[in-house]
Amino acid sequence: MAEIESISLSELLISIKGIIAHGVEDLYWIRAEISDINENSSQGHCYLELVEKDETIQSTILAKCKAIIWADTYHLIKPYFYKETGQTLKTGMKIMVAVTPTFSEKFGFSCYIRDIEPSFTIGNLAINKQKVIQQLHDDGIWDMNHSLKLPTPLRRIAIISSKTAAGYGDFMDQLGKRKEFSFFTQIFPSIMQGDEAAASIIDSLDKIYEEQEKYDAVVIIRGGGATTDLLAFDEYDLASCCAQFPLPIITGIGHERDNSVVDMVANTRCKTPTAVAEFIIKRMEETVSQLDNLTEALHDIIEECITQNRLRLKYLASNLSLLTANRMRDEHIFTERIGNHLRSAIRTRIDEERNYAKQQGELLKNILRERLRDEANYISQIRGTLIQKLSTTIAEERGRLQSKEVSAKLLSPDQILKRGYSITLKNGKAVKNANALKSGEKITTLFAKGQIESTVD
Repeated sequence: MAEIESISLSELLISIKGIIAHGVEDLYWIRAEISDINENSSQGHCYLELVEKDETIQSTILAKCKAIIWADTYHLIKPYFYKETGQTLKTGMKIMVAVTPTFSEKFGFSCYIRDIEPSFTIGNLAINKQKVIQQLHDDGIWDMNHSLKLPTPLRRIAIISSKTAAGYGDFMDQLGKRKEFSFFTQIFPSIMQGDEAAASIIDSLDKIYEEQEKYDAVVIIRGGGATTDLLAFDEYDLASCCAQFPLPIITGIGHERDNSVVDMVANTRCKTPTAVAEFIIKRMEETVSQLDNLTEALHDIIEECITQNRLRLKYLASNLSLLTANRMRDEHIFTERIGNHLRSAIRTRIDEERNYAKQQGELLKNILRERLRDEANYISQIRGTLIQKLSTTIAEERGRLQSKEVSAKLLSPDQILKRGYSITLKNGKAVKNANALKSGEKITTLFAKGQIESTVD
């Protein structure tokens, strides 16, 4: 067998390394999704795993490779990406990065990330925003909070905000300027930016929901910022919770360039926290104005009623004598008519009651006759049954007595002696055991006919 030429594994991988080093360009811009990321806190490097997924079947991975951002590059990329997007690199994020392919005979294929394009991630976030909007429409909940009517008056406000935010301070300062309005406010402190913001706001909404009867509306406010600072307000879970919330939601998230999804599903959207306070104050002013108008209208109605009643009283006073005479005549006629009708009704009722009593008396007599006849028949039946049972019992007892008499005769001593038996007596008592007799004692033996005296030998 001819000898087969071979090389070592390291020689093969070194060869592949050389091919990649000389056969590919130094830099490629690629699109991928981060499936894993890990920062090395001691050395400052960032290690990632990049994947490409099938657009139609997200669980299908088309490609995968390791990637590294060396510390000196990561020191520049991290703050730049955050400044442009308001986000940090994280699992599930889609990115566009400039990479240098590299191959190591020991660690395999990987990419060194040299640069990143934040606008790609921002564009992808916009696509995701449209998907969230479409999902809310498909779920049939888009208009639920819109359809709620703001109550009147609007004065009991639940506030979702950061306690230290300038926007919250502006909101409270604006409300405080109108001392004549007695507003009730309660803040539910929440994280309003970053990865934990959506969950924090949902938690506050859950707390408000548990005591919703205490509030007229919910206000969600925060200060201004970059569009990417407000990505939490485009997340489906938060938008869905706001859309389905049972109290009207008023937003003042502090950005005018475009609306977040939460702004879109909320009952009312204002530009800033101060604008939210102005909106609430305006509602209160409208309520006060409506109350003033109603008060004035009510005053006019009362004045008109008083005037009409005065005229009516004056007319009635001038015609009181005539009205009184007419009313007395009418009442007298009515009283006579009622009296005649009442007497006739009483006579009719007495006749009816008399006839009814007579009918009931006859009916009672018939019932008593029937009952007496039934009782007589029952007593007769009982008497016959008792006589028959007594006759049977007497006959049975007579038979038992005759049977006992025969048995007694058969067991009498005379009958026993007649059958050939004898009875031995000692001192007038029957002897049952011969050992009880002693020599020289006298005994008497009874037979059916006669007896003998003898001495024990």
